[in-house]
Amino acid sequence: MNVQKVLLKGGAGIGGTVLLAGAMWMHSLKPHVRAAELEPIRGGGTVGEEVRNRDFSVRVEKVEAAKSLAPGLSLGNPPPVGTDGIYLVVRARATSHREPLELRTAELETPGGFTFEDDPRPSTVSGGAQPTFQPMIWTPTVFVFELPKKRLEGAHLIVGTGGLLPQLSAAADIDLGLTAAKADELIRNAPDRYDIKAGGS
Repeated sequence: MNVQKVLLKGGAGIGGTVLLAGAMWMHSLKPHVRAAELEPIRGGGTVGEEVRNRDFSVRVEKVEAAKSLAPGLSLGNPPPVGTDGIYLVVRARATSHREPLELRTAELETPGGFTFEDDPRPSTVSGGAQPTFQPMIWTPTVFVFELPKKRLEGAHLIVGTGGLLPQLSAAADIDLGLTAAKADELIRNAPDRYDIKAGGS
């Protein structure tokens, strides 16, 4: 009888430990699951490909780098807009599928969890606001990012419709093909006083 009680208590202790461990695992997993649920629905692709999702399509056509940007003001001879890092200029075209929309979010994601926002100095460069994309019409657009040179390799462009409920929005994830060699080449050939509207220096 005493042996049975000991076995029952031991079994209950083991069972309790297993349940506790399971609860702790679920607790640690839950924030990650919830975060994934709140992420916008992404379509993926590479430069030159049409990347589709339910709301829009986007195609990156060209990726360039610049040491400095031509200022937006044309009066006098203002100095270029410099940086301690590098400017990455991504030229693309996009179209909506059902109704006019804007790409309200644009980020550059790089290895290590670093993100960089589009158009870091909108008041001083000649990029202009993002257009409204119409159904069935491919409209050109440009995204400009300022980042450290060492973060260029492996960068992805993430663009989306944004909104209050991220899980209901759509986004595109484009691998810009920036291998170490390609990133070094872009940096080495990056011009000064790059004119965003004109497409070069």
